[in-house]
Amino acid sequence: MNDLLDDGFVQEQMAYWNIPGTALAICLDDQLIFEKGYGVRNLKTGAPMTPETLGCIASGSKSFTFGVLALLADEGRLDFDRPVREYIPDFAMRDPFASQEVTVRDMLYHRTGLADHDATWPAPGVSREEYMHRLKFLAPDRPFRSTAEYNNVIYGILGHIAERISGQTWEELVQERILDPLGMKRTCLTVGQMRADSDFAVGYFERDRSGVLEEMPPWEMGVAAPAAAVNSCAKEMINWLRLHINGGLFEGRRLFSEAVMEELHRGAVDMRLLPWHWDEVPAYGRYAMGWKVTFYRGMEVTFHTGEIEGYCAMEAFIREKKLGFMLMVNRHKPCSPYMFTLAYTIIDRALGLPAVDWPARLRAFDGKFGGTHYHWKVDLMPGTPVPGTCPTHPREQYTGLFQNEGYGQLQVAAEEGGDSLSLVYKGWRLPMEHFHYDTFRVRDIKEDTLFVTAPLTYHYDEITGEIDGLYLRLEPKVPSLWFKKVCR
Repeated sequence: MNDLLDDGFVQEQMAYWNIPGTALAICLDDQLIFEKGYGVRNLKTGAPMTPETLGCIASGSKSFTFGVLALLADEGRLDFDRPVREYIPDFAMRDPFASQEVTVRDMLYHRTGLADHDATWPAPGVSREEYMHRLKFLAPDRPFRSTAEYNNVIYGILGHIAERISGQTWEELVQERILDPLGMKRTCLTVGQMRADSDFAVGYFERDRSGVLEEMPPWEMGVAAPAAAVNSCAKEMINWLRLHINGGLFEGRRLFSEAVMEELHRGAVDMRLLPWHWDEVPAYGRYAMGWKVTFYRGMEVTFHTGEIEGYCAMEAFIREKKLGFMLMVNRHKPCSPYMFTLAYTIIDRALGLPAVDWPARLRAFDGKFGGTHYHWKVDLMPGTPVPGTCPTHPREQYTGLFQNEGYGQLQVAAEEGGDSLSLVYKGWRLPMEHFHYDTFRVRDIKEDTLFVTAPLTYHYDEITGEIDGLYLRLEPKVPSLWFKKVCR
């Protein structure tokens, strides 16, 4: 099956979607049947992308976090349906009822009601325990257990739950209990380790459909590593997929019980996964534990996509056909139509199904979004500045350090040689454009894979008249966040 995907087909799709490099590996009947790289892993050097090129698998990492929890369940140390507080008495959410009742299952299924709050991470210098304690200050946007709402913060805290129960770090658990037994020797859990390897992909993004790809340095995930920190290559990820296809067995050795693997793959909560639907594939599917479940031509497909700074990935398998594949791309979102073009074509060709012109169908969704396929730019402040207005206080009162109990600190700094201000947050220094009176517009605040344009409004003390804090809308799904001024 070395000709399963011809070079011309893949290169044509890469050219249309402006993809620098792609790595692909496919297994069938517990054998690696196809591995190939296309394009380049580094635009400056022209180094080729290969099946052994390391890249970020992003949210595909969630399946590994479930893996360590599943191992604890197999050992009788964790029950998915017991409240988290029975294991961690100091666990708390903002919703008192959720604090008392939320279970690991609720968290794995994304049904806690918590809004995304992706701007809370990374948080250098903050421990996972401290990060968990910040949870009680983060606002929900849905009632507890009312619906499935995808959440990275919760998966970061799931990693800490595994740490508290086991006495080991999440990194130690993944390495010792999953990567080592599967022979995934180059797979690593930090960006630093990945970039120290001689064969890693540089991540890129395209600003405003310019056609020009710019390098996009990745963040260290830190406290949120259990949500998206695994870095691997297409060839090694096949071992992870073989384990799942074989119900917890890898090369004759049982790593997970069949019962816990069935639990893992069972789609449980409805979720809109895709903006498209045809007779072959529905728009809706279900979220399982660290996996998404949909159907393709009547066959159950278990998969997860991942998107992070400069990288997209897809891991998928059809257990009944013993087919699995790993797809890795070194370009920032949105890459879903490109990845699904290859995915559907792989399934058709590997299983000898009638051909469909998937490139033509999915190119119709260029610039159209829905489900878990969404744009990377979010504008929460449309409109134009109000003429004839000016700030009400001297510039020096607007500067300083500001603190939010859930998000940590940010800084407003004065730029030299002028009256302009900048927001300094998560290593980014962003110009603040005056909008009206004490409200400013800040463009392209980094929040996970999003760049958010947001309003920043100052508040002053009613008695002294001095600036005492600011409101910043970092999270699209909840009201603006209050940051108290703590230092000039």
